[in-house]
Amino acid sequence: MSDLIRPLEPGDIPFCVSMTERTGMFKQLEVEALQEVLDDYFAVCHELGHQAAVLEESGKITGYVYWAPAAMTDRTWYLYWIAISNEVQGKGRGGRLLKHAENDARREGARIFLIETSGTAQYELTRKFYLKYGYDLSARVPDYYTDGDDLCIFHKRLGPKKIGP
Repeated sequence: MSDLIRPLEPGDIPFCVSMTERTGMFKQLEVEALQEVLDDYFAVCHELGHQAAVLEESGKITGYVYWAPAAMTDRTWYLYWIAISNEVQGKGRGGRLLKHAENDARREGARIFLIETSGTAQYELTRKFYLKYGYDLSARVPDYYTDGDDLCIFHKRLGPKKIGP
């Protein structure tokens, strides 16, 4: 079985959006936002340092990841999207994509990587996934998305702290 992590191509967008919808983890509004984000990626965001990659196995996309520098910060980066096909979840693919994004951001000089996710029971495995890969839960904002759906912010330091001025 041949597999590789490669840059997202425009022709990958419909499959990535469809795969995201099929996971059952995202609201319709979020799936629509993903379509816009990926369209904007090729229109302008890639030029601003945003990155996106897919995991392709035997010619089929099984996951993707999208990350970017955070505006108005000193080398802080965000993981905006990561999704794995239902058929292969829980087998290390998400970890491979997460490490790929971290390593790329690190090469770009990133200090910190941030991730936001939901605090609902449905996202318990997602939160455990980030903890497994060395992220700390830095903040929880009650009722952020809607009543009963908290915002959980995870962070991981990728680069050393700057000492002195």
